Amino acid sequence: MTPARGWIARLRGSTPPPAVPASAALTTPKERALEAWRALCDQCLATDRRGTLHVLDGPRSGGAAVWPVSQVLGAALAVDRLEPGTGRLDGLFETLERYRVGDAYAPYPGDRDLYYDDNAWIGLDLAQWHLQGGAPASLPSARRVLGVLAEGEAPGGGVRWKRGPGSSLNTCSTGPAVELALRVHLLTGDADALEFARRNDAFLHSVLRRDDGLFADHVERDGRVDATVWTYNQGTPVGADVLWWRATEERSYLDRARATAIAALDAFSADGLWGQPAAFNGVFGRNVLALGAVEPMPGLLDVLDGYLDRAWTEARDERTGLLLGGGIGRYDGGGTIDHAALVQLYALRAWEPAWLADAC
Repeated sequence: MTPARGWIARLRGSTPPPAVPASAALTTPKERALEAWRALCDQCLATDRRGTLHVLDGPRSGGAAVWPVSQVLGAALAVDRLEPGTGRLDGLFETLERYRVGDAYAPYPGDRDLYYDDNAWIGLDLAQWHLQGGAPASLPSARRVLGVLAEGEAPGGGVRWKRGPGSSLNTCSTGPAVELALRVHLLTGDADALEFARRNDAFLHSVLRRDDGLFADHVERDGRVDATVWTYNQGTPVGADVLWWRATEERSYLDRARATAIAALDAFSADGLWGQPAAFNGVFGRNVLALGAVEPMPGLLDVLDGYLDRAWTEARDERTGLLLGGGIGRYDGGGTIDHAALVQLYALRAWEPAWLADAC
């Protein structure tokens, strides 16, 4: 994850955008998801003179880094499952190719840097696109991204945050890397992917899991642990355990996922969730919803629905339809990435229960 740069100006069309419906007029998760997606398309996407679609960092902003692009893709996939063809998936995945360097994805087009967490989120998007009937290359691309993540694995387990000497080993890179490896294994039977998942899951739970059941942010190469707790770092271990259960049918994984989810919900009250970046809550929410689909948890939906209702009534700008106001938590000041996370959560709340096992 890196700060955004303004490398492309917003290109506005001559056709005025449609009127923005009042918040009170939309009450169901599906209605809210589709309207919030419309606002994202109007305010946070642009098409240049060659017809190429670009993801912007926010309204009237420059081009987004690949981390926000990955979260827009997650929102687009969630919306497209509700209304096929709505998510503009072909154009967005074509845009993603502008960030690709070999089998990996750089923070910005033309960069040589590489962040492994960025690539893990993209790998999960590619795997999800395959599950939803996307391009034939989506699963091979996801497998190649997993190969990139394997290059970032430390000798004792754990996935580095970024390429280069001295990088920390982070939950935000290791957790989704385990999820991607398990998805690849479930889709292909790849034994190497399963072993990669086992090694890094062991690191996640032996080094980054705190005594209170929550997951720390990262460990430095000298062994010092930054114990800061963020919601997304609780979500990916939950989702990984749901996938472990699907791969092994061992009940212990669901018990472990449930314990993590309960610890997180105890740690983050309603106000605690509100203060976390919406981008982090999007990752947390989709993974605990996947758990809830196979292991119902009393009170889980009440917590998420309360957060989403508050976002709709307090954070929504009635002029633009964006969900960035009211003091809602935002990543680095927020913009497209945080709005996209909320789009995804509204859409997932409207998904059929059988679909949610694929949400992690």
